[in-house]
Amino acid sequence: MPPSSSDIATQPRQRLLYLHARTSSVFSDILGYTPIEPVKNYRVEITAEVQEWPYKTIHDALVEGWQIVQFPHLQAPFDDHDLDVVGYEFILQKMEVVQDG
Repeated sequence: MPPSSSDIATQPRQRLLYLHARTSSVFSDILGYTPIEPVKNYRVEITAEVQEWPYKTIHDALVEGWQIVQFPHLQAPFDDHDLDVVGYEFILQKMEVVQDG
């Protein structure tokens, strides 16, 4: 029998956070921030406006309880003006009870 919606609402769910950093160090400045929330009909919002992110570095997110599930693939240093690449991608997760809304 599938769980009821009230059972699901009280269970921790995986939140994901894609962070692009200037270098492969967890202390590096963040260049890009994309949260993925485990709620029905969630959509990633893309905007041209400057965003105020809750974290300045990957380490700041770790302090708040996020866990790294994937470190960036190490590559030779690059000048991102010459390549179509945005920094070093870290994927983090946090298990929390999330309210649909």
